Amino acid sequence: MNHNPAQSHIHRLDPRHDLEQVADLVELCFADTLEPDGRHYLQDLREAAHNARLMGWASTLSENSPAPLSGYVWEEEGKVIGNLSLIPIRAEGQRCYLIANVAVHPDHRGKGIARTLTHTAIEHARSRRVPAVWLQVRDDNPPAVHIYRTTGFQERACRTTWNSTAPPPELPAVEGLSLGPRRTEHWPQQRTWLQALYPPALDWHLTFDWRVMRPDLWGMFYRAFLLESVQHWAVERRGRLAGLLTWYRASGSTDPLWLAAPSQPDESALLHLLSYARQSIPLGRPLSLNLPYAYAAAAVRAAGFHPRQTLIWMEHRF
Repeated sequence: MNHNPAQSHIHRLDPRHDLEQVADLVELCFADTLEPDGRHYLQDLREAAHNARLMGWASTLSENSPAPLSGYVWEEEGKVIGNLSLIPIRAEGQRCYLIANVAVHPDHRGKGIARTLTHTAIEHARSRRVPAVWLQVRDDNPPAVHIYRTTGFQERACRTTWNSTAPPPELPAVEGLSLGPRRTEHWPQQRTWLQALYPPALDWHLTFDWRVMRPDLWGMFYRAFLLESVQHWAVERRGRLAGLLTWYRASGSTDPLWLAAPSQPDESALLHLLSYARQSIPLGRPLSLNLPYAYAAAAVRAAGFHPRQTLIWMEHRF
């Protein structure tokens, strides 16, 4: 790592002294995009900060702590004005790092702080001999995208998260289109489509559990063990499978839907599938869909969903 005067402002995160300031900085920088899960995360950070001060255990913390208590901060005159968290993950079966919570105080942007923090994180990961570092960046943040692309990150995916914001539409029946529960014989095609829409390289973030999906006896026992109630729906056009949708209760602020459909989707069929499924799902909690950018966008929007954010998934390999 090249040494320069800027490095004197960077130090490893010390939870006893830095975590509360980091929480304040993250809240300031991302106030317009924070949702219930994000606010819960900030609450966890502040609780961790309180525990660290109370117990004085910062020196014993591991990078594998449940909260992201590893990373780097940029400090000036005793104030944290920049932050970068490093979170261990497993991507494609290998230990890697995720860069997250990159935040710079609005009064100090444009000075190269985020770029220097990123370089520092890359060197940290390199010293740990991991094969790669990952991150996610919003597509509407071109300065950050530029920083990451010019520090060696390559785009691996671009995905949009959709949240339900309107009631499902009432749609008239369409000749040749049939809707109903998933059948056992649908599973091989569903699995193939799911692997394309939710590729294994991204499973470090997508909370996708194949075992919950399986229609066989093993899958039934697994769902019973977890007390999971899972529902699947299918749409066919003139007897040919056009798409499947899965829902089950999640612990976050929204319940995810998992869509399985071909790379060239039948958007009319998917609109009917989404509307049909939404009318069958118990009311009370919002729903979310995570899909490749622009995939079946017209159908998803017409089914009462709104794009919450589009993230570019990037990887830096060593």
